[in-house]
Amino acid sequence: MTLRLAALLIITLSTQVACAAKQAAFEPSFAPQETAGAAEMKSPAHRELIKSASIEVLVPSVPASIEATTRLVTDAGGYVSNSIARQGSTAHLKLRVPAHQLTELLGNLAKLGEEKHRQVFVQDVTDQVADLDAVLTNKRALRDRLRLLLMRANDVKDIIAVEGELTRLQTEIDAIEGSLKRLRNDIAYSAVDLQLTPRAEEKPRKILGPLGYLFKGTGWVLKKLWVIRDGE
Repeated sequence: MTLRLAALLIITLSTQVACAAKQAAFEPSFAPQETAGAAEMKSPAHRELIKSASIEVLVPSVPASIEATTRLVTDAGGYVSNSIARQGSTAHLKLRVPAHQLTELLGNLAKLGEEKHRQVFVQDVTDQVADLDAVLTNKRALRDRLRLLLMRANDVKDIIAVEGELTRLQTEIDAIEGSLKRLRNDIAYSAVDLQLTPRAEEKPRKILGPLGYLFKGTGWVLKKLWVIRDGE
């Protein structure tokens, strides 16, 4: 088999793998589910799960609650990725916390005040991770073969063809590695959308003074002068 024919066969194989990679990488993501029960029943093996949550808490002081939230997230090994707060109004925070700390963190956040809403989502991305891993392994193997061919190539056309294919293949490998890195980061760190709403202050009870009771009594007397009893 000639070097050019070998290169052509490898390029053909890498093109087929590229099509499979695009299908795996750009496959529509499934909608979040409330629980992972169905996914866990599908296979007893380890599942790759992305967990996220949203929670709303009524708090007596939004600034103090933001500080408390930061401490709770930091103690859990996470961080605040975004925070939007205006004086005297609701604050919105986006948190990232290790997945195994999600339940405990939600419980601690609820203790900041009165919990009004909580929702937990779970996405099973086991198949997506496995597909990308398989495609990445194949592409790396093809890249290694092309590198061997490039070392043996003498013809300028062969060198240009193999180098062009290597460049394209490396770009696809980088993209898949990036997708896997993002997926694994989302698996390791759960995202939490937190809303801190200021609790409405109760109006103090009005206590009448002597003149207040006098005017109130006078009003009652004047009303009775006109109407003794309301009609049915």
